Formats: sequence, structure tokens, C-alpha cells
Amino acid sequence: MKVEKMDHISSTDLQTLMTLWLSGNLDAHPFISEEYWQEHENEVAGALKTAEVYVVRDDNGEIVGFAGMQGQRLTGIFVKAGQRNDGLGSLLMFALKSDYRLIKASAFEKNANAIHFYKQHDFDISERELNQETNEVVVKMIWQA
Repeated sequence: MKVEKMDHISSTDLQTLMTLWLSGNLDAHPFISEEYWQEHENEVAGALKTAEVYVVRDDNGEIVGFAGMQGQRLTGIFVKAGQRNDGLGSLLMFALKSDYRLIKASAFEKNANAIHFYKQHDFDISERELNQETNEVVVKMIWQA
């Protein structure tokens, strides 16, 4: 497995990233409707084109995970189903921490796996707020070198 920062996102790569994004969100957030995520697909696809995107590629060169950064904000870490909990998210986090001195992240409070992951990587909870669209509590976290 190899982590790399993408210089350019091809349409094929964008399609792969969006598939990982959607399946990851649907799996991690059964408490939020599928329609919510589908309604945000175009917005996310556009944001990925301007984000700093880090990918994990398998030995065949296939993208099996990615992380997106907008400034100092980590917009998410997504790993292909069947390869989650294999350390790929940690590989991405180590790459991010080597390039950034401050990282802000957020997760829905009901997504206990994500909050546990961030805590394992030394993120501290900074605040909680209600997401008006989903009516779910979002936990904001921060890591600083």
C-alpha cells in the first residue's frame, strides 16, 4: 500500500473517490437518509477538485482509500469496504500529520467509530453542535503538532 498526494484528479479517479465517499457515508451513518448523501454528491465532487486529496493505492494501483483537506479542515477519510480497520485510515492520517501542523475534523456523534479513530490519533474534542439539515449532533475535534 502506498499513500500519495494527488496533483490532478482525472474523471476516472473522481468517480472512484465519489464511490468510496458515498459507500463510506452510507455504511457509517445508518441514522441519516441515503437521500441526504445523494443530494450532496455534486457539491462534494466539486469540492474534491479544489481539495488537497491524499490517496492509498493497493499493489495494483487501485485507489482503496482517500482523505480530503480544505485548508486545515479534514473533510473526511474514506476506505473501501472490506479493507476498513486494516490500518489504511491510519496511513492517511500519518501522511496528513507529516504535512500539516493543525488539523480540524468533525464527525456525527452517533458515528462512534470515527470519534474513536480521531481520539486514537490524538484529536481533542473542541465543541459539539447541532447540524440543522440532519438534526444530528456533530462533534468537532482538533489536532495540533
